[in-house]
Amino acid sequence: MDHDDDPLLAELAAALRARQAVPDRFVELGRSAFDFRDAVAELAALTQDSVTLAGTRADQRATLRSLTFVAGDTAIEVELTATGLAGQVVPPRAGHIEVLTPAGPFAEAEVDEVGWFSIEPPPTGPTRLHLRTEDGTAIRTEWTTL
Repeated sequence: MDHDDDPLLAELAAALRARQAVPDRFVELGRSAFDFRDAVAELAALTQDSVTLAGTRADQRATLRSLTFVAGDTAIEVELTATGLAGQVVPPRAGHIEVLTPAGPFAEAEVDEVGWFSIEPPPTGPTRLHLRTEDGTAIRTEWTTL
């Protein structure tokens, strides 16, 4: 081994130690700032929620819940069950969807060419979806309590 590299290796080791010393609060703030990376994402409004149609949330806990979010000419239709969340992008297009909670990313999934995606297990509490399609569309749903 060439000892001329020893100072460089020492500096790299120091940089790694410094990275590990970042306070948790700084990491949390950095992640929340990263949440705005698609600030131009269109906001999708909740236009239909079966809980609202059926009455109280307690009536729906053991059954299917359906939600529809709309932004412009794109809809994200979601069905929530005790085992997961399944949805479709309408009109259909491939992409990537991320489930976010106030604590940060919860789960993510690929959206296939017919717009279908699924997430297991289902999120609970305040949740939003962030869709990025292959054609460059970026949509975020409003926060919804699941």
